[in-house]
Amino acid sequence: MKSLALYINDERKVFTIPFVSGLVWRKWIELQAKAENLNNLTLEELDEFVGLVVLAFKNQFTLEQFYEGIPFDQVMSTIQGLFLPSTDETAETKKK
Repeated sequence: MKSLALYINDERKVFTIPFVSGLVWRKWIELQAKAENLNNLTLEELDEFVGLVVLAFKNQFTLEQFYEGIPFDQVMSTIQGLFLPSTDETAETKKK
């Protein structure tokens, strides 16, 4: 399970999804290939990556709500963290 906390209208809201879909993973690979340097993205590239987070969370929030609801120093780690195994996923894999 993946979750994301954003502040929307001064209220902390937590959004969850059961998993990151294969479609979102494919788009992630595509965007990484297009971007020359993940540490120095253009505004358009950053918007595409944030749009991918919005897509992954099934449009439960907008691009603007993401930007407004997250501290600036957590933007990239949140995007990249979407594609890291969560503790629940790691534990589930070990059970099998």
